[in-house]
Amino acid sequence: MLRIGFCFFLFQSLAVSQIHAQNFSAYLIGGFNISQIEGDKLTGYNKAGVVAGGATNFRLNDNWSLQQEIVFYQRGSRASDEELDADDFTKLRLDYIDILFLPVYHIDQKWSISGGVGYGVFLSSESDFQTGVDFTGDLFLTLGPQYQLTDNWLAAVRIQFSMLDVIDNRDALNNSLNLTLRYQL
Repeated sequence: MLRIGFCFFLFQSLAVSQIHAQNFSAYLIGGFNISQIEGDKLTGYNKAGVVAGGATNFRLNDNWSLQQEIVFYQRGSRASDEELDADDFTKLRLDYIDILFLPVYHIDQKWSISGGVGYGVFLSSESDFQTGVDFTGDLFLTLGPQYQLTDNWLAAVRIQFSMLDVIDNRDALNNSLNLTLRYQL
C-alpha cells in the first residue's frame, strides 16, 4: 500500500506540475510532535517524536487548495515521572508513514487552515512492555493553522485524533500535537 501511495503521489505531482505549474507547490516538511495514547493508563502528551516528509499543494482558487502529504511520523506514549511505576509500560514509540489529504482554506496572504483525514501505515514499534502485542494502522482526523513566514517558509501546528484503535484488542487511540516547518521548493 505504501508503494502505491508513493507512486500515486509522485505521478500526480509530476503530471500536475507539467500542466499547471503556476497552481502547484511542493514542500519539504520537518518538525516534531508530542503525543499520547488515550486508553493506555498513562496521562499527558509526554512522548516526543520526529515528523519529516513532503507535500504537494494544488491551488484551486484564491481561497482554496488541496494538499497531499506523505510524512514519517513517530507517535506513542511515555510515563510521566509520577507514573514510572505503571503496571503496563513506561514507553511506547510507534513509527508510521502517514498519507494525508487536506483541503486548505486561505484566510489571507499569510494565514491558512488545513484539516482533513489521513492514514498511518504502521512501520515499527519500540516498547518496554510484554511482547505479543499487535499494532495496527492509524486512521485519523487532523486540523490546524499554517502561517507563511517568508516566500519559501511556512510554519504549521496541527492536532491529530485517531478514529481506530492502534493496539489490537485494546481501547487505544493515538492523539498528537505537531509543529512543523515547511520549505517550498
